[in-house]
Amino acid sequence: MKTTSPRYIDVTNESIEQLMRVFGCTDKMVYLALTYRKNSELARKIRYTAVKNYGGKPMAHYPECETMHDTTEGGRQIMRQRFNNGATLRIDKNTGETWITNHHGETVIHKQCISIPQLSEIQVIAENM
Repeated sequence: MKTTSPRYIDVTNESIEQLMRVFGCTDKMVYLALTYRKNSELARKIRYTAVKNYGGKPMAHYPECETMHDTTEGGRQIMRQRFNNGATLRIDKNTGETWITNHHGETVIHKQCISIPQLSEIQVIAENM
């Protein structure tokens, strides 16, 4: 399945046809459900069935970047990601403190990041600056 959605469930075209028959809906509804653009009860059932019965694989798009893990002289452990647009994302691995700098080196965002979903959101922001 081709999609620009950040997360989706990958299934074959045959599985999409079967999901349409099982749930009595259009291919558009199946597409919207599998790309998480709909979150109705029907959409959640379609996603669940796609994974459990039709071999669907949950997928996610993440930005491509260079990632370095450094330890500073002060003992801080920093993860640093450099994106193609010149933005840099730095995260203190101990505290979760996060900085995004633009291609001029100016700090654009400085916040606390404590979970993986938050990290994903921050990576998308940095990639799209």
